[in-house]
Amino acid sequence: MVPSSEPLSLRERLDTLTRQRGDITVLHVDDEPGFAELVSIYLEREGEALEVVTETSVEDGLDRLETGGVDCVVSDYDMPGTDGLEFLEAVRAEHPNLPFILFTGKGSEEIASEAISAGVTDYLQKQGGTDQYTLLVNRIENAVQQYYATREVQRGFHAIETTREGIAFLDEEGRFLYANPAYVDTYGYEREEMIGEHWEMLYPDDHVSRVYEEILPSVPVEGEWTGESVHKRKDGTRLVVDHALSYCTEGTLLCFIQDITAQEDEERALEGGRHRLSEFVDAVEEYAIVALDPEGFVTSWNRGAERLKGYCQEEIVGEHVSVFYPDEKSEEGYADELLETARDAGSATDTGRRVRKDGSTFRADVAITAVFDDDGVHQGFLKVTRDVTRQREARREREVEQDFLDKALNVLDDLFYAIDDHGNIVRVADRATEVTGYSRTELLSMSPADLFPPEDRQRIQTDIDEAFETGSATTEADLLTKDGRTVPYEFRKRRLTDTEGNQFVVGIGRDISDRRRRERRLRRQLDQFEHFGSVLSHDLRTPLETVRGRLELARETGDEGHLAKADAALERLDDIIDDLAAVMREGELVREFTDVELRECLRDAWSSLETAEATLTVEGNGTIRADEDAFRRLAENLFKNSIEHGGDDVHVTVGTLPDGFYVEDDGPGIPPADRDRIFDAGHSTKATGGGFGLASVRQLVLAHGWEITATEGEGEGGREAGGARFEITDADVETGS
Repeated sequence: MVPSSEPLSLRERLDTLTRQRGDITVLHVDDEPGFAELVSIYLEREGEALEVVTETSVEDGLDRLETGGVDCVVSDYDMPGTDGLEFLEAVRAEHPNLPFILFTGKGSEEIASEAISAGVTDYLQKQGGTDQYTLLVNRIENAVQQYYATREVQRGFHAIETTREGIAFLDEEGRFLYANPAYVDTYGYEREEMIGEHWEMLYPDDHVSRVYEEILPSVPVEGEWTGESVHKRKDGTRLVVDHALSYCTEGTLLCFIQDITAQEDEERALEGGRHRLSEFVDAVEEYAIVALDPEGFVTSWNRGAERLKGYCQEEIVGEHVSVFYPDEKSEEGYADELLETARDAGSATDTGRRVRKDGSTFRADVAITAVFDDDGVHQGFLKVTRDVTRQREARREREVEQDFLDKALNVLDDLFYAIDDHGNIVRVADRATEVTGYSRTELLSMSPADLFPPEDRQRIQTDIDEAFETGSATTEADLLTKDGRTVPYEFRKRRLTDTEGNQFVVGIGRDISDRRRRERRLRRQLDQFEHFGSVLSHDLRTPLETVRGRLELARETGDEGHLAKADAALERLDDIIDDLAAVMREGELVREFTDVELRECLRDAWSSLETAEATLTVEGNGTIRADEDAFRRLAENLFKNSIEHGGDDVHVTVGTLPDGFYVEDDGPGIPPADRDRIFDAGHSTKATGGGFGLASVRQLVLAHGWEITATEGEGEGGREAGGARFEITDADVETGS
């Protein structure tokens, strides 16, 4: 069947438009669910193309509109909360042209007037019977058709108004009825200046006759005319346009134009550009620029290629590109593989050795680009080669220097780190991974503050900010390891700016555990010395008073017995001075720390004493980081204390702790009230004791940076609890078998 050439009526075109869109989605809003359902049934039965969505409140209706896809709204007027007119106003705020029909049982001229003022599409009053639904379906279909027809016309007009092609309509007399912005802009006129004017205004006088004699007569015959025309602008300058003319059914002449003056200028400029590019390529000496045909044979050669590879153009044109590759690469067909990759992917890159005419080689970066014409036909390749031998050697030198620097930083006991101005850790030495337990990847993904306890993090961040601001900063803080341990560190840092202007904070962290122990030891020793002062003040006064009193009695009575008593007091005074001097010296005799074998040193200390029937058990074995002589004296004093207070048959047990060791006996023990005072110089739980043995122990413990506490024995080795137990902690002990 041959399609009819008769034009469709407006109604037929609207029907076609509706059918092409498919079903019409109607949003029906009515607060009576039963009536709303009845309306839905009748509408879908009367209108085959209608699909009804029902909501029983304005709020739900607005929500449904937000989901899109609604072609028409049908709403009741009298609804609780928000009425139909308020609903209409809300719809119009977001959808100014969407069909909206007020279908209400409460009708009045006032409501109808307000609805029309608010932009209602149609107004229909509910009535008895089913005919009203047929009428409503008709109103819906008409409204939707009109809505989409108007939108299509607006879209079409908008397309004409915004297209970059010039479009104009002329009446039968040749006067302009309409011209779009592109059309009037092409000639430099305002639209008002052209409407009603004849087309001859756009032609130079010597081109008008061609229009009358050649162009216009051909339009009715051929149905259209296309070609190039010479026109003139408002300012009198000429332009060349790509021109098309055709008649509409009502006799209106439709005119299309496109200014191609610039295009022709561009083509001339492009040709000049090609020539200049050719001259530029030939002048480049840092890069070898070579053109190859589709098979890889050289077709052109610039001066840079001649300088780099040694061939003049006459020698190399017609040679295959494989001539630039070492023999082993040429035999493998490596060059052809690169060309194939470039042809398939559009381009290919490679780095490797290349061969000059004299047989010498150089390191080259190569980029090969496949060249295609406008129809996609492969025309050949453009190959750009750069000698990177010097750059590669320089990079190797930098890598050697960097490797040396990395090794130097990695052998440091200190932690090296670098932080960028965004607060990211960008570099760490190996020591940082060893101390923290984190991998390098983990450290580089962390914030510096994450490596410290929560209470210190703000202080750490402030210290980093200060380094960026002032150029340097120093702080002390406990470094938090992955397994939860803390290690005291001092962090010194300075601001550093690289060659590109980027700022970093770089620095080292130094373990100050030993320094902290020394500081604690010094503080404790100062405390001990203060205590010695009170001992001297107290314990020396008694024998001195005794001597003074006995001498006075001897002078008064002449009894030399008083002199003997004075001499005994002086001997006691001499003993006290010797004991105090020994205790004070103990703190100065810790010189060299080594790994001391616990079992061997303890047994040596035991064998140096008069032990009678006393026995010793050393449980386990291992090493302790200590001054061996000082550690032996410490053990001797603890053993003497056990023998002195526990009796000739006392049993002494020594064992290791996670961070130290203990010495325990099965003697009478130490009263709880005395456990904090037994290390004081001059304190003794026996009437005949000088009270300096455990003071010496404490001095030796402090000199090592350890802690000592006295407690009740735990009954080690199957013995009952009780006795004295001394625990030495904060020591570096490695346990063994």
